[in-house]
Amino acid sequence: MQHIIIAEDEDDVREFLTRAIQRAAPAAKISAATDGSEALAIVLERGCDLIISDQRMPYMTGVELLNAVREHGYTFPFIIISADVTVEQMLQDAGVSAFFYKPLSMRQIREIVEAWLPPQNAF
Repeated sequence: MQHIIIAEDEDDVREFLTRAIQRAAPAAKISAATDGSEALAIVLERGCDLIISDQRMPYMTGVELLNAVREHGYTFPFIIISADVTVEQMLQDAGVSAFFYKPLSMRQIREIVEAWLPPQNAF
């Protein structure tokens, strides 16, 4: 089963992302984290196939989370979302798979999942 982690500190945004991803990938397991450190703990415990993370969160930013998962050898796609229009170049330099501005539409979330969630093995 594919596993997607959402790292977002705003409750309403996290709940919206969870619902939208459930519609886009109904067979996927979705784990929601309220900050980057919680998301990292989920990755280390269960692994994942895709992270969609806010950039500005308490305890660990999206880029810090990206760096931490890469330091542990994970190479899955990592998407950052942010309302801050000044961070795009910094995020590209950090090696994010893709960057999207908030607010996201249901269509954008579906496109993100379709483009970045690796296909499930047919074994």
